[in-house]
Amino acid sequence: MRTERSSVILLISFIIGGFISCTPVEYADVIYTNGNIYTMDEDNPSASAIAVKGDKFLYVGEGEEIFEFANDRTVVIDLEGKTVLPGLTESHIHFNSVGVNILTAPLNVYWQPLDEMLETIGNAVTDAEPGEWIVARGYNDAIWDVVAHRSLLDRVSPDNPVSLRRYCGHATFVNSKALEIAGITDETTDPDAGTIVRDEQGIATGVLVSAAGRLVTRHIPPPPELTEEEKMNALALGSEAVLSAGLTTVHDATGTGYDEINRRKEAYDKGLLQVRIMDAISYNTAMDMGGPLIGLFDYRYNVRWVKMFVDGSLGGRGAAMLEGYSDMPGETGALRALGQNEDEYADRVANLLEIGFITRTHSIGDRGNRVTLNAFERAMEMTGIMGDDARLVVEHAQVLHPDDVERFGSSGIIASMQPVHATEDMLFVEDRIGEERAKYAYAWRSLIDSGAIISGGSDYGVSPYNPFYGLHAAVTRQDRENNPPGGWFPEQRMTREEALKAYTVWPAFLEFSEDIKGTITKGKLADFIVIDRDYFMIPVEAIHEIEVLKTVLGGEALYVAD
Repeated sequence: MRTERSSVILLISFIIGGFISCTPVEYADVIYTNGNIYTMDEDNPSASAIAVKGDKFLYVGEGEEIFEFANDRTVVIDLEGKTVLPGLTESHIHFNSVGVNILTAPLNVYWQPLDEMLETIGNAVTDAEPGEWIVARGYNDAIWDVVAHRSLLDRVSPDNPVSLRRYCGHATFVNSKALEIAGITDETTDPDAGTIVRDEQGIATGVLVSAAGRLVTRHIPPPPELTEEEKMNALALGSEAVLSAGLTTVHDATGTGYDEINRRKEAYDKGLLQVRIMDAISYNTAMDMGGPLIGLFDYRYNVRWVKMFVDGSLGGRGAAMLEGYSDMPGETGALRALGQNEDEYADRVANLLEIGFITRTHSIGDRGNRVTLNAFERAMEMTGIMGDDARLVVEHAQVLHPDDVERFGSSGIIASMQPVHATEDMLFVEDRIGEERAKYAYAWRSLIDSGAIISGGSDYGVSPYNPFYGLHAAVTRQDRENNPPGGWFPEQRMTREEALKAYTVWPAFLEFSEDIKGTITKGKLADFIVIDRDYFMIPVEAIHEIEVLKTVLGGEALYVAD
């Protein structure tokens, strides 16, 4: 009896073992070999080969083992020693502007020297109808040798109204004709959360900070409305452009409504949109929706965050400061309405937390950042949703009071920052706020040492969305001519690994997506890029010169360099 029972057990074991041994290997669609792969996965930081099946990584490792996942239908690609990184994330972009600017080519005076800018405006006046508005964006008065004054614009456009938006987006520079049309005189009262800049004699200079700009811009006729076909085409152009830069995910900071959400859904359906988007919406829209949209179109589209504002920009002196601006005594910037009522601010953040939305607030001055930190901490206490469960985000976090730095790490609040802003703004920051306060401007090292994480971006159309410009700035604290020598406040630099985390691992965490993206790891979405040189081995001064050879999103090569 015992012998028969043993025979049955052996037979069952043989059948089960045979079944297991005959289980077919899962075969890859594409295998990439002979690569220099930085995975950003702490458990498996480097590899030479990856296998992709469908939209996920099937294998990440070394050597000949990769071919166990190949059959006669598997495509094998030799990387020829090229460097591979996880797909990069742009954490703060105005995405529609990418495609629309490609499509419409608006007048652009981005960072032009004064003489060149005036020539650009003068040429536009020559081509314009009498009285037609001349509208452009991108001026930076910090690179001029003179103070911005309407008389400069009057020289080239005495009769056509001119409205220029500063590259930061928070100041407007106009000529006398524009002031006349807007009814702005030397006696006009400053609007709430805005400043009409005046000279020592109290005469309006033509520079309008933050909300004051709307006194003029509301008189500008709107541009021709794009057709629905053009809007869809702009989405496709924007998607192609950011993918060619190595970006596989973008966080759109513009704030979308139902019409644009539905348009983007249609664009994904038609295959016009490919890049992954994490979209922002307004507070009222979020409360109306009742919860975020997550994982649409194979996790390409998420509507999960609400954009708020508490102040303006540092360059335009609209950032809310605890003490006055060094170059404009008595001026401390202005808190927007939300920042003026911390109770309402905290209530809104708490309401969003309870229905699953991330709040991300534009906060630039040290006072603006303190108000946001106060509201965030109160909202977490009110809801009991804390730290890693909340993932609240301060957008920009440009100037911090030393007492507030540690609050990021201790509370789990994330800083979404734009490294290129530091190397652009260094031209004027010390003039605006002095050397002591500038030590805690763009304070990446201090924030990381506090235990906080930083999510990197550009704020396009303020700054170029090329992520390697941002990585270079984060590591060097230098502009793309590698000035100043040694870097601007170099003690605040990131390491190369930290900078790359700011464009991969950390934004994935911000999104609640760390289990599916951000690293090259078996089972995660197959988002990666191939670049033309070794990010970790080249001189840091050359990081901004890196070019993308291939961008793969969800296993599909969506961009290949010519």
